[in-house]
Amino acid sequence: MSTSTSQIPQQALGSTGQMVSRIGLGCASYWAKPGFSEKQARAVLETALNCGITLFDTGASYSAGHAELRLGRLLRELQAEPDGLLIGTKVGTVSDSRGRLKKDFRPESITRQLEQSLQRLELDRIGLLQLHGPEPSDLSDELLKALEQFKTQGKVELLGINAHQHSIRTCIGREPFDVLMPFISLLELDHDQLAEQAEQTGQGVLAAGPLARMLFAPPLQQWLRQPSGWWYLARALRHPSLIPWQRIRALRSILKHTDWSAAQLALAWVLEQPGVSCAVFGTTRPVHILELAAASQRELPADIRNAVARLIATDRIETS
Repeated sequence: MSTSTSQIPQQALGSTGQMVSRIGLGCASYWAKPGFSEKQARAVLETALNCGITLFDTGASYSAGHAELRLGRLLRELQAEPDGLLIGTKVGTVSDSRGRLKKDFRPESITRQLEQSLQRLELDRIGLLQLHGPEPSDLSDELLKALEQFKTQGKVELLGINAHQHSIRTCIGREPFDVLMPFISLLELDHDQLAEQAEQTGQGVLAAGPLARMLFAPPLQQWLRQPSGWWYLARALRHPSLIPWQRIRALRSILKHTDWSAAQLALAWVLEQPGVSCAVFGTTRPVHILELAAASQRELPADIRNAVARLIATDRIETS
C-alpha cells in the first residue's frame, strides 16, 4: 500500500478564489470525543498539516462544542497559520434542555451559534460557515439575509450548506451560497451531475462522507483493534435497513487492486467526479491520513473505473 508523504495537490474551490487541498480533514466524530486523548488527536492533526491538508471541517454541535475547542486549541499549539487554511464550521444544529440534538435555523439562533463558534475556535472570522442539514423549507428570506450580513460584517468569508441531495439541489447557483457539501460516495449515487452543475455556476463542491461512513475504511481486523473502530462501526450500523448490503458486497469484490487499498480506491473514485474540489473524511489514525494522501495524488486505475461504471449502470437498470 502506498503511503507517500509528498504534498497533497491543491485545487480551486469553484470561483470562490480559494485553493483547497484535494482532501480535507473532518474534525468531528470520535476525534472530537473528550475520551479520545489529546495526544492522539494532535498526532492526527499534525499529520494532516504535514501532508499539506489545508481544509479542516468541524461543527458547533459536534461533541457539544468540544470539536471546535479542540481544533482551535491544537491549531494554535501546532502554530498553524490560519491565513493559509480554510477552517469551516456549521450552524443549525443545537441541543435542547435534555441534551438532544435538534435543528434551529432562526436568524437569532444562527447569529448566537456563530458568535459561540468564533469564541471556541478563537478566530476573528470563519473561513467557511455552513448550514448543517437544513430542509428547503428552512431557507427563509430572513435566514439568507442574516447569512449575507455575516459576510458584510466580516465575520464569515464563505457561506455553504452541508445537507443531503434534495436540499443541496435547491441551492445550486443560489445566493448567498459559495460552497455546497453533498454526500458523495460509492454508496451515495444520487449526486448525479450535482457537483458538475454547481461548479458551472461558480460554486465550490466539497464531498462529504467519501468513505461511506467508514464502510470502506482500513480492513476490519485492523480497524477493530481500537475503541474508535468499534464506535465507527456502531454508527454505520445504527440504521441497518438503510445500508445497501448487496452493493457493499459487490463493491468489495471490485475494489481490489495491487498497491491500492479499498479505501484508497473509493476515495480516488470520488475525487474523479466532475466538479468535486475536495473530499472530506474523518479518522483517528495518522497512518490513515498518509494512505488517503497517497491516493489523492494518483489516478484511479482504468479497470476499477470501468468495473464501477458497469455496476452503477446495472443498478440503475434494475431500479428503473
